[in-house]
Amino acid sequence: MSGSLLDPDFIARLERLRLLARRRFAGTAGGARRSTRRGASVEFADHRAYAPGDDIRRIDWNAYARLEELVLRLYVAEEDLTVHLLVDRSASMGFGEPSKLEVAKRLAAALSYVSLAGSERVAVVPFGDRADRPLPPTRGKRRVGHVLRFLDGIQATGETDLAQAVDQFLARRPRPGLVVLLADLLDPGGWTRPLDRLLAEKHEPVLFHVLAAEELDPPSGGDFAFVDSERGTRVEVSLDARARRAYLARLGSFLEEVEGYARKRGISYVRVSGDDALEQALMSYLRAG
Repeated sequence: MSGSLLDPDFIARLERLRLLARRRFAGTAGGARRSTRRGASVEFADHRAYAPGDDIRRIDWNAYARLEELVLRLYVAEEDLTVHLLVDRSASMGFGEPSKLEVAKRLAAALSYVSLAGSERVAVVPFGDRADRPLPPTRGKRRVGHVLRFLDGIQATGETDLAQAVDQFLARRPRPGLVVLLADLLDPGGWTRPLDRLLAEKHEPVLFHVLAAEELDPPSGGDFAFVDSERGTRVEVSLDARARRAYLARLGSFLEEVEGYARKRGISYVRVSGDDALEQALMSYLRAG
């Protein structure tokens, strides 16, 4: 696997993903979503009485013929959708082969490609213990290379503080949109409050839970020294069968908690491990959507 998001093989994979997504969602309109506001889109919503100063081009003359009253046609407003990609670049994301960050960046690249090809706006926000300077919302398939170069430059470093990162993201007052979180959720400060905040601010969170294969299926037997990549603490463990069972039980509880939270809040959730599962993970999300 190449270390660059711009290598021809990966671009070819993105094009296949775009075609798969388009095939699965043939007939859906890209770049627009319904709003509760009234506007001037092509989908009829309601009538209201004419008032002096209204645009006479919107008078419904068929209704006038029936009702002998001037009424205006109102339409469902359609708004551009902005896809905000929050990419965890904390040191723990550097673990694994390929690293969790590499998988997260490739997922973010795939989502960007599909979104930009579908006329959506895409913004990227790397974060660790804070939200880094973002890539502002951009639009159009011609901007794919720009977004991929930005993603390619993200490095795994520092600690995790999702709550602070989300607070800083929301402080910029982004218009409500799709907020895709790509993270391992290994955050000592917790991950539920920031997701609740996104929901409270009318965003639509999507969670790609990125874990390394070694985390899901650790080796058995032998003595190991585990070092916290973010805080530097070191723990020596004999990973015998009993210790492995205890670890897998704790891991299972953690995964059940995350999935249960997402299900209860109506958040799309996809767990992914390894670059080979990229297409499967993205299509799982698209099918759920």
